[in-house]
Amino acid sequence: MTRHLAWLTVLLVGGTALAMLLASLVFVPIERWESYVPIAAIVGALGLILAGIAVEAAGDRLVRPMRRLVRSIEEDAIGDQSLHELVRQAPTEMAPLLYGLHVTHARLKRTLDQIEQDRAEMSALFEHMADSVLVLDSDERIVLSNPAAARVLNGPLAGRSLAEVTRDAELVDLARSVTHSNTEVRLIEFFGSDNSARRWIQAVATPLPENRRLLVLQDISELRRAEAARRDFVANVSHELRTPVAALKALVETLEQGAIDDPVEGPNFLHRMHIEVDGLAQLVSELLDLARAEAGRLELRLAPCRADELLREAAARAEPSARQADLRLDVCTPDELWVCADSRRMGQVLSNLLSNAAKFTPAGGRIETGARRLGDRVELWVTDTGVGIEPEHLARVFERFYKTDPSRAAGTGTGLGLAIAKHLVLAHGGQIWAESAGHGRGATFRVALPALNA
Repeated sequence: MTRHLAWLTVLLVGGTALAMLLASLVFVPIERWESYVPIAAIVGALGLILAGIAVEAAGDRLVRPMRRLVRSIEEDAIGDQSLHELVRQAPTEMAPLLYGLHVTHARLKRTLDQIEQDRAEMSALFEHMADSVLVLDSDERIVLSNPAAARVLNGPLAGRSLAEVTRDAELVDLARSVTHSNTEVRLIEFFGSDNSARRWIQAVATPLPENRRLLVLQDISELRRAEAARRDFVANVSHELRTPVAALKALVETLEQGAIDDPVEGPNFLHRMHIEVDGLAQLVSELLDLARAEAGRLELRLAPCRADELLREAAARAEPSARQADLRLDVCTPDELWVCADSRRMGQVLSNLLSNAAKFTPAGGRIETGARRLGDRVELWVTDTGVGIEPEHLARVFERFYKTDPSRAAGTGTGLGLAIAKHLVLAHGGQIWAESAGHGRGATFRVALPALNA
């Protein structure tokens, strides 16, 4: 545009010069026109040509910095140095314009960089969220989802309807109930599209612009299970405490009523009170051990020790009670089986297994304990000919307070021994499991620990 205005100026100047030439003919004698007009025309033409060249050079000098700035912006190569060069080469009148364009470009670039950074952060957050996120369009089709949603809903989700993916009427109803002014929150019992294991989902539905909806699904199944386990734990502890406390109360009341002066019944009642107090102390001690084990605060003094010696020591401690119950206790183990373990804690595990075997084996039965080397592990076992365990109970016998037969729960311990044994074995990097062919066919408990070379 500047160059066009410059050429228009040249034409106006040339027209003015031509008009002045014609006007000057009035003052020039006619006999001199023949020599005057060609000279004036040549001089005017040369002036116009020189003016055109000057205008073209000036216009190019004005336009060149602008072109360079535009090219630098297009190539995203503009910087402080290039701005200084453009300002130095451009006319003074162009410097403010160049500076303004550069400042605008710098602001725009900073804004775009910030937007890109925010987008990358939001994308990373969206991809790594533990909660499932779904964005639905006006037709209830999924237009955006994160990997957590794909894991929960089993498969690709984009373009599919919410009803097709979830097959859950309550979740679909939640998405439809959202209006432009409210957010809905519901606790939903969710089974998934393939009728998989039950899950508890806290679903939050929020309206978005353009009639879209945002669904956030938080899996709180583990929290619900933990709450149920806590309630069961409190109920079981209360149940276990109620019997000895009631027995102690009855014994104390009996002694208060005069039985303490009875030379026969008085000492008998005191002995029974000692038994109940010992049971309570054992329960409290095992609860503390279990709490430490579940919190990962068990103190293990690991050292190389022989598995066969651990078995023989545990069997020696269990021998008196086995003999009293008319049970046969055999130890079958080769020598020189080395493991890295806390001998006191592993002795506690083996004593617990042998004690349980003695409790649930009828008189005249047999208990066998032994060890063997299996590859890079040493397996210890305790097997009996007792009442056995039904297959559906095998996976739960290591739960705290779990009893396979409530009818014989009284007088058989606190119900925490196997739970403590499991945590102790896991703390050693080992495994523990139970085997049984069913009721009346005995049971076998096995412990596998990492082996050491002698």
